[in-house]
Amino acid sequence: MKEVEALIQMFENSSLTELKIKDKDFSIELIRTAAETVATEHADTPAVLPAAASSDVEKTITAPMVGTFYTAANPNAEPFVRVGDAVTIDTTVCVLEAMKVFTEVPADMSGTITKILVSDGDFVEYGQPLFKIKIN
Repeated sequence: MKEVEALIQMFENSSLTELKIKDKDFSIELIRTAAETVATEHADTPAVLPAAASSDVEKTITAPMVGTFYTAANPNAEPFVRVGDAVTIDTTVCVLEAMKVFTEVPADMSGTITKILVSDGDFVEYGQPLFKIKIN
């Protein structure tokens, strides 16, 4: 289920309008309509459908590059942000390290962090979702 959720997350953050994956006894089809993304899954697990629309808009902060994800400037420092923290456009939410170069990642939007999607020390891909943020 984690892989399916990650796939849906990546689809939601892409410009794709349709994605179909078929493998032996498993298949998934994601279709973006004008109003929502619909996911149907065929396997031993139940279908995954998008969450009900909320009055608050939730957006995703994605990785601007590949690298190792760090929640703090160093192992002894406090995390840049935690779930529930308010952020502004220029708030640093994490750093990504590639080839011994550390790049600060700004929120690029104002709101409240609702979820941290990766763990400290994880390798992330370009465009991979890092944080969920509720726009105020």
